[in-house]
Amino acid sequence: METPLLTIIHVDNSRSDRLIWLCEELGLEYQIDAYLRDTETGRAGPEFKRLHPYAKAPMLRDGDAVLIESGAIFEYLMGRHGDAGLQPGPADEDWPAYLQWMHFAEGSAMLPILLDHFQAAGMAGPPGESALAGMAKDGMAQLYAYIESVLAEQEWFAGDRFTAADVMMGWVVEVVLNRGEIEPYPAMAGFVDKMKARPAYQRALSRAAEATRTAKAG
Repeated sequence: METPLLTIIHVDNSRSDRLIWLCEELGLEYQIDAYLRDTETGRAGPEFKRLHPYAKAPMLRDGDAVLIESGAIFEYLMGRHGDAGLQPGPADEDWPAYLQWMHFAEGSAMLPILLDHFQAAGMAGPPGESALAGMAKDGMAQLYAYIESVLAEQEWFAGDRFTAADVMMGWVVEVVLNRGEIEPYPAMAGFVDKMKARPAYQRALSRAAEATRTAKAG
C-alpha cells in the first residue's frame, strides 16, 4: 500500500510558508492543500475550520495524525522523517541557542508583533495613540535590536551553521522586511539575502504561490 504524502494545510500569507520551506530543506515529498482568506475578515473560511478543532495555519496531516503549532510540526517532521543535519543534538555546542530560537520565534518574538498589529488595526483606540501603541513600539524596537545584535556576531541564529531555527526565525525577519524597516539593520538584511539565496527557499516560494493560484482558480 502506498504511503500517503505529507499534506501541508496552507493559508496564503501565513506562517505556513516556513513549513513548506522546511520540507524543501529536508527533501520531503509533500502536497499542499491551500485555503484562501476571506476578503472582508482576513480569515480562512469554514472549510478550513472544519479540519481541526483549533484550526490554525500551519497545519500538517501525516496519515491519521493532524498537527498544529509550527514548533511542534518542525519537531515532528525532523523526528519522524529525519532532520537532514538541521537539528543539533544535546551534545552540540549550538544546541542551547538552537532551542532558544526555535521557541523564541513563536514565543517572545510574537508578542510585540501581535501588539503592533492590534494597535495598528485600531483595536485599542486610534492607531499610534493608545497605550498599546507605546508598548508595541518599545517591544518592536527591543526585538529588532536583539536580533540584530545576534546576527552581527554570527552567520546564523544558532551559530555558524544553518539550522531549522533559521527557518523558524526567517518569518520573523521577513516581518521586519515587509514593514519596510530593515534598512537600519545590516545584519538582518544580510540574513535575508542568504535566506533568499537558498534553493529550498526559492522552491518553497514557488510551491506556495502555485498552491494559492490553484485555490483561487478552483
